[in-house]
Amino acid sequence: RMVCGNPEVDVDLLRECTVVEGIGSDVMDRFWTALREMTGAERSLFLRFVWGRSRLPLTKSGFRQQFRIKPFARHPPDRFLPEAHTCFFQLDLPAYSTTAIMKEKLTYAAFHCQAIDADDTSTARRTAESGWGEAD
Repeated sequence: RMVCGNPEVDVDLLRECTVVEGIGSDVMDRFWTALREMTGAERSLFLRFVWGRSRLPLTKSGFRQQFRIKPFARHPPDRFLPEAHTCFFQLDLPAYSTTAIMKEKLTYAAFHCQAIDADDTSTARRTAESGWGEAD
């Protein structure tokens, strides 16, 4: 535990170590609620999606960088998946309209978008541009 971090993702600790840029409190409330509604395994996969690690440090002082959440400005937001930049511990978050959609998209991304450091590949760009395979 001291070497690897806490196996349970502490949402309160993550929130303390998060910088939000340009996203409204309503969207962030949905984000934190969705994260809390996830199972422990889902939160670990989410953490791997955004940071390339499945565990958080034990304390705030153990963070070498803060988690950054920035707006993802494609429209309509409910059609797109979030984008992660693991090297920067950053999430580009669409302004999802409901907590249920927020949880669904974050969970889908955590389970299906695990290619670390593939942020600027043609596959990643095509995936982002296509939304999530939903009908127009």
